[in-house]
Amino acid sequence: MLSVLVVLTSLIILSHIGVDITPLLAGAGVIGVAIGFGSQALVKDIITGLFILMEDQIAVGDVVDVGRDRAGVVEAITIRTIRLRDQTGAVYTIPFSEVTTVKNLTRDFAYVVARITISYKEDIDRVVEILRQVSEQLMADDDLRPLILDPFDYQGVDALDTSSVVLLVRIRTVASKQAIVGRAFNRLVKMAFDAHGISSRDPTPMVILETPTALEETGPASEAAQLRQRA
Repeated sequence: MLSVLVVLTSLIILSHIGVDITPLLAGAGVIGVAIGFGSQALVKDIITGLFILMEDQIAVGDVVDVGRDRAGVVEAITIRTIRLRDQTGAVYTIPFSEVTTVKNLTRDFAYVVARITISYKEDIDRVVEILRQVSEQLMADDDLRPLILDPFDYQGVDALDTSSVVLLVRIRTVASKQAIVGRAFNRLVKMAFDAHGISSRDPTPMVILETPTALEETGPASEAAQLRQRA
């Protein structure tokens, strides 16, 4: 405010002593327009940031994904930007106006999502029981037990691939501790599969046939039917 008063006072004094201030006013107008356009992004950053902070979407220390392949640990938040450090150590300073979505991976709790592949010849119920025993081993670890909220949530057969059956297992953990628990779980699963001789996939891919619909049926039978209809 003080700078505006100083500028206006200076222009008035110059006009009274006979200096033509028209070029100065024109230049000031151009500068004002430029500042107006430039401040649009700044205002958008500030307003978007205020809403994100008021809604408590992120906080320092959270692991977040803000879209455009930018994810990491929140190291700092200002009124205009958010600073992330990814797993490689790279630091991103992102204006709030460029945040398309906020995926918070460490709010309240997290999940280890394991997609376990096994051969078609394996007994699924037997494998599920082995996985349950692995989860019990996790809970027996004094260092891991405080990080685990639900040690075993078997979701069922997730997919049938050409060379394996995919089982889906989830483990609910304390926020931001899913990576630690997930790596320990993977290690124990590998050891258990080796001990029980469980194969993770078939050496020869399976051929999965789809039942053709009525519109897709072709061949001599359908051609004969068409000829009978025409007759």
